[in-house]
Amino acid sequence: SIRIPSGLCGIVGLKATYKRVARDCSVGCSVSHAGPMANNVHDAALAYAIMAGEAENDHRRHSQMQPPVHLHAYVTNQSKDLKGLRIGIFDEHIKDSDENVQRATKRAIEHYQQLGAEIVPITLPHLQEIHMAHAITISTEMYSLMEEHYQSSHFNQFCPESRVSLAIGRSWSSSEFLAALKVRSYAMYHIELLFQNKVDIILSPATPCTAPLMRDDVASHGESNLSETMALMKYMIHGNLTGIPGLVFPIAYDDETSLPISLQLQAAHWREDLLFRVARHSQDILRGGIAKPALYVDLNDILVNSQ
Repeated sequence: SIRIPSGLCGIVGLKATYKRVARDCSVGCSVSHAGPMANNVHDAALAYAIMAGEAENDHRRHSQMQPPVHLHAYVTNQSKDLKGLRIGIFDEHIKDSDENVQRATKRAIEHYQQLGAEIVPITLPHLQEIHMAHAITISTEMYSLMEEHYQSSHFNQFCPESRVSLAIGRSWSSSEFLAALKVRSYAMYHIELLFQNKVDIILSPATPCTAPLMRDDVASHGESNLSETMALMKYMIHGNLTGIPGLVFPIAYDDETSLPISLQLQAAHWREDLLFRVARHSQDILRGGIAKPALYVDLNDILVNSQ
């Protein structure tokens, strides 16, 4: 996962377009992505430019040609406003988050409006069905990847929550998996039309809440909290299933806990450059800049002093 931990920890994280960042693997999950996590937008953009592109050892490159890697909108457009940019807002979906997250998201929307962006109301229909299709897809592919180990003596090496997840993936029928693929095709068709005809960016919270409390026994016993996991994935699933790129970055800190609240921007396939352009204009949203966490280790300082 890239966007959820980045959003909860208050750093910048990019889930690139599906296949944009090559993976050294003989098998791969169609909702599995790699991408940079960084302290700031510029570092994330640089890391993306280095990481992105095809590789001979990535079997996925044979299924679809991808355009050359670029950061055109980020590098060439140095304007101080966002005039002409259309930002899609699914208001009812945003309201399905905690009040502190809603307030921070509203401030971000107002910030973009002040910079000249056009706010466009949109709808992402059939989200419940899309979330179910994602659950079927990811669990089935996960089981397919681990089936050999699941049905061998290695079974006892899986932690309890992994056994539960794999058992769920094993339970889906071929008809249910096919139905999930049909829903996925619909979601991809709809999102392509949305970007072609109505918006350039889709804005949402990164997560509906700040980082949840870890109980004392999690380290020793693990945790399988499906409702909490699904809640944290609320704004990630649609982009995961359709393969569009998504960028998250901090926009506020909770008044009571000081935990980060982050925003997510999503764009059409291969338009990571546009995400970085908008994110560059977002740094003023975070009042006072990025806060240093309570537990902080300066790795640069350690490396310099160890030489």
